[in-house]
Amino acid sequence: MQSSRFTAEFFTDNRRKLIKQLPDNLVVAVAANGLIQRGSDSAYPFSQDANFFYLTGIEDPDIILVMEGKREFLIAPVREGSRMTFDGQVDNNQLSRVSGISDIINEPNGWKYLDTLLLKNRQVATLAPAPLFIEQYGMYSNPSRSRFIERLKRHIEDLEIIDIRSNLAYMRMVKQPVELKAIEDAIKITLDTLKEVLNSPYEHYGFEYQIEADISRGFRFRGSLGHAFEPIVASGKQACTLHYLSNSKHLKPNELVVIDVGASVRGYAADITRVLATTKPTKRQKEIFSAVKDSQDYALSLLGPGVRLKSYESKVARFVGERLKELKVTSNLKTDTIRKYFPHATSHFLGLNVHDVGDYTMPLKPGSVLTVEPGIYIPEEGIGVRIEDDILITDKGIKVLSAGLPAKI
Repeated sequence: MQSSRFTAEFFTDNRRKLIKQLPDNLVVAVAANGLIQRGSDSAYPFSQDANFFYLTGIEDPDIILVMEGKREFLIAPVREGSRMTFDGQVDNNQLSRVSGISDIINEPNGWKYLDTLLLKNRQVATLAPAPLFIEQYGMYSNPSRSRFIERLKRHIEDLEIIDIRSNLAYMRMVKQPVELKAIEDAIKITLDTLKEVLNSPYEHYGFEYQIEADISRGFRFRGSLGHAFEPIVASGKQACTLHYLSNSKHLKPNELVVIDVGASVRGYAADITRVLATTKPTKRQKEIFSAVKDSQDYALSLLGPGVRLKSYESKVARFVGERLKELKVTSNLKTDTIRKYFPHATSHFLGLNVHDVGDYTMPLKPGSVLTVEPGIYIPEEGIGVRIEDDILITDKGIKVLSAGLPAKI
């Protein structure tokens, strides 16, 4: 089900919209992601920088986009020796067809011309890099942006860097029809695959990874690129670890299994969570599931155009707190106590990244796509429940894009 309706005009229009936001004759230069070493001479599967893709549609590494006024060109690397033997040469004709950019200059001539442009005003608009190590997430960032800026400054030491990340974030918040189609395709593949898994008899699965395997097969069989993010299949107390990724535990009777997955179609993500019971759910499991479902229904009732997510999140957290009190998990409804059992946000933007860019302080606009995913996690009882759906903000309210698979145990 690969979306074939992304045309060069889509990416060309995105570039034009970006240029209109910037001062005249400012040079814009954006680098693609590069390959990341997995081990020895092998790389991790390549994933393109979402902003670079949004402007070009190109899914090759190491390409550079340059724009100045109405002039735009790509700088493409020349692969030589063993690199060319194993990976092939960059297809300039394909780059042009996809991006709508006819002017493609190979290195080093492309860099020479870029230097000439930058020497005029000693400014460049580009994507500022993340820190090399992102402490909050415990991971290293892709170094391509940092390397690109270092290379620019080696050529022109006093070059002023103008960050355009916020410009692109505002553009990407509101999805265009072709983007919505890709997201809807990703959601349909995810739902159809989950229906297969959730309707399989318990005896069909002995381990979490067997559920993961069926989901992976279902995504690829239905035409998806694969997973939009690392799948979470967390049974029993493992579900209380929000980003549990090992998916290796033996499934036991009387457990709930949180399945948090999403297919990727043309780079756009789905993100859906459903709950599987290994055997007939207990009364307590039903109570907790019901409390989460009520919380999701309440969250959905609050959303619509003009809503500010900060206020919305506070209201949902208070609602979850009341459910925790009813469940006799706690009688203390202070924020810290509620967040002990509901430690994450209810919603995040969805698009080219599963946690997509967006301004959480701005009123929601029609065309924004978000998740709605309240959860309750009680480690002392070994129970974690999360329900997640993907929704579109419309002119009149919301549309639940993942309504094709109602949430139930």
